[in-house]
Amino acid sequence: MKNEDKTKKELINDFVKVKQQLKQSADMLDVLPDIVYKLDSDGYFIYINGTIKSMGYLPEELIGKHFSEIIHPDDIASVSRSTVLKKYKGSKTGDKNAPKLFDERRTEKRGTKHLIVRLIQKGWEREEDSKNVKSLKTVYVEVMACGQYDKAVSSKDKAFLGTVGDIRDIEKQKYVYAAPVNDGEIKTSLSGPDGIDADIHDKKYEGTVGIIRDITERRIFEQQKAKLEKRLQQARKMEVLGQLAGGIAHSFNNILMAIQGNISLMLLKTVPSDSHYKKLMSIEEQVRCASKLTAQLLGYARKGRYDVKRFDLNRVVEETSEILGRTKMGVTIHKELAEGLFAIEADEAQLKQILFDLYLNAAEAMIDSGNLFLKTTNVTHKDIKSNEYDPKPGNYVLLTITDTGVGMDKSTKEFIFDPFFTTKHMGMGTGLGLASAYGIISGHGGYIDVESKRGYGSTFSIYLPASVEKVRKVLRTADEITRTTGTVLLVDDEDIVLEVEKEMVETLGYEVLTAGNGKEAVEVYKKKWDKIDLVLMDMVMPNMGGGEAYDRMKEINPRVKVLLSSGYSLDGEAKKILARGCDGFIQKPCTIEVLSKKIREILD
Repeated sequence: MKNEDKTKKELINDFVKVKQQLKQSADMLDVLPDIVYKLDSDGYFIYINGTIKSMGYLPEELIGKHFSEIIHPDDIASVSRSTVLKKYKGSKTGDKNAPKLFDERRTEKRGTKHLIVRLIQKGWEREEDSKNVKSLKTVYVEVMACGQYDKAVSSKDKAFLGTVGDIRDIEKQKYVYAAPVNDGEIKTSLSGPDGIDADIHDKKYEGTVGIIRDITERRIFEQQKAKLEKRLQQARKMEVLGQLAGGIAHSFNNILMAIQGNISLMLLKTVPSDSHYKKLMSIEEQVRCASKLTAQLLGYARKGRYDVKRFDLNRVVEETSEILGRTKMGVTIHKELAEGLFAIEADEAQLKQILFDLYLNAAEAMIDSGNLFLKTTNVTHKDIKSNEYDPKPGNYVLLTITDTGVGMDKSTKEFIFDPFFTTKHMGMGTGLGLASAYGIISGHGGYIDVESKRGYGSTFSIYLPASVEKVRKVLRTADEITRTTGTVLLVDDEDIVLEVEKEMVETLGYEVLTAGNGKEAVEVYKKKWDKIDLVLMDMVMPNMGGGEAYDRMKEINPRVKVLLSSGYSLDGEAKKILARGCDGFIQKPCTIEVLSKKIREILD
């Protein structure tokens, strides 16, 4: 009797010790940063440690529930045995390409590793689902899992479900494997419903054990890194294409300058009744059209700001939309223009061209009829929500242009700001409109974004930096030729441009000295600076450019008057030279009337 009592006491003590050890083990698991779980053979939780509390659940809440209850609904099909293996029917699998499963049956090295899945926190609802990881009740995790059996399984017999070989008869849950064993030898075996060899009856699958690690912060970092890389790639692409487009436009403008110059000179000596007068006027009009194309190229290259002034964007929207309303009768225009809108500083002519392009694109997208919504408002950099930009702090003016047209699919949206990309038929569009808009707006320190879905129209959002000063009205005067006297030093590396500009300036009454580059110009100016009233100088030249030549001339004569001339525009190097005291800038090609007016502005 005493021995029996002693045995009972020992058993009780052993039970208490085991219980204490189990409690200690559970407590140790609860302080781990990772979630540790165990499933039974049907995928129901039979253990989960206290770390699951970080998801809002208590461990006892999940015991007896299927693992799919904490997995994001969109991810269940990709991690659950019941759905995944159907996709593998008739295919060959191996260690590297075998499916990764939350309810894994394979063991050791063949178990699941690096399975990325989303878990849902307690209280998750579908409408909260979003691509923005930070705003979710969703946690990205990495899972490692393997199967558990009632006795050890030799490596030779590991023909487990989804491991190696052909998978067939999925619906019947019987799987035939052609599994390699040693030195190319093939072992064919039939697997039963438990996923292991049917002839090995003493190896029973008990369930799955796994570790879940929260990688949400890593996921956020990876997403941010991917966005930055995409933005960098886009910026590099735009820069390379911009340099190409700018170079082409510059060269083309020099050619147009030669044509325009000669036309201007011929028109001065041709009366309207002459049979050639209309032909000359037609050629001049074609030069203007070609100049608009180069302006679009320069706009895309972000070298397209010619005449920057402060003005009210509401006025420009009113004027441009009124013209559209007269030409596109089927389009109903709705305007919501903010009172007290900040002024902006921009090239008004270019901005109008951008708006016309966007209006016409919208009208074409609406085919026969539709609604166009124009809205302006004051915003700050915090309101610019696009992931593509990192806006500079400050106030902005936002213009949104929304149409009820056919919209765009994702692939079209991806390329709409690329030069020469167009969805129109051959000969119907240049593919420069939106590319130019992107470049011009960027060149003004602004941003453009688009939201569109096939069948639901499009919205373009244009953000332009607000000016700190108020708008001042400027009266325009008619262009006319003023003939006078004086000496002009003409500097250009293009002989044909130098020749025609020389004749134009001489026609205006000036004596002309010429130089083929900056270095030569400095030498001429050093000898005759006291006789030279004005230097009309190209910017981009070999040996010495316009910027360095201007600095050298200023050392000779601090009061030197210089008018820059270029196939590029007012941005970039020209703007820097003007900031150093240069007197003016003129864009090639130009008429003799414009050249006359610009020279008189500086000399007077």
